[in-house]
Amino acid sequence: MILKTVGLILRAIKFRESDLILTVLSRDYGKIALIAKGARRPESKFGAALDLLTLSELVFYEGENLKLLKEASILNDFRDLKREYERLETALHAASLLNHLIEDEHPDRAVFDLCEDFLSHLGHLKKLRLGELAFKLKLLRAAGLAPRLNRCARRGHRLTSELWFSTQHGGLVCAECHQAGDARIEPGTAQSLKMLLGTRWERLDRLALYDDKLEIAHRLVDEFIGYHLRDVRRSLTCSRSSPQRE
Repeated sequence: MILKTVGLILRAIKFRESDLILTVLSRDYGKIALIAKGARRPESKFGAALDLLTLSELVFYEGENLKLLKEASILNDFRDLKREYERLETALHAASLLNHLIEDEHPDRAVFDLCEDFLSHLGHLKKLRLGELAFKLKLLRAAGLAPRLNRCARRGHRLTSELWFSTQHGGLVCAECHQAGDARIEPGTAQSLKMLLGTRWERLDRLALYDDKLEIAHRLVDEFIGYHLRDVRRSLTCSRSSPQRE
């Protein structure tokens, strides 16, 4: 079967003498793996369409056990973000997070649109670390894993100025519900997390978060992601090992 989609190249691994195995976030089929035969040859027909962080139109053949790329043409190479190392590094971190967090072959247009929108604005953002934090939070929300920030994540209580962030319970917790291992978080930092979720990329540079608070927020969100990645992998392992019904 011949299929066509638009996809962002997240990862490329050398395969055999001249081929590549690509990890692609596609608009229509979710995260997929494609084999691009001859892609590493100097005269390859694919050209730069398979470069990392390139949005390309892809035509591929889907067989029983593999997807074989037939054609690729560039739609957006995001060259503005690739001109500076820090912007490129931020984009590569985003691609790595997508690769780890998003399940294979699970179409999600919200995730795809978020990623394309982020890369389109990343070439012009001034506050890159703030942009990276916003992307993590927005990706978690799009994937249905966003931390709970409006009420106590453990029991639903109203939040006061005494706040903790709990990776185990999935967000902010109140003074009554916090447990050993939860991290104290200042109200201003917690408010910034909420604002980042609702702020458009073109308005992001207007937000202010001191560097030390920004790094604390990154650490908390990274711990949250790591905790839930273990849960996702555990559930996937259990589902794959469970006997299939006849």
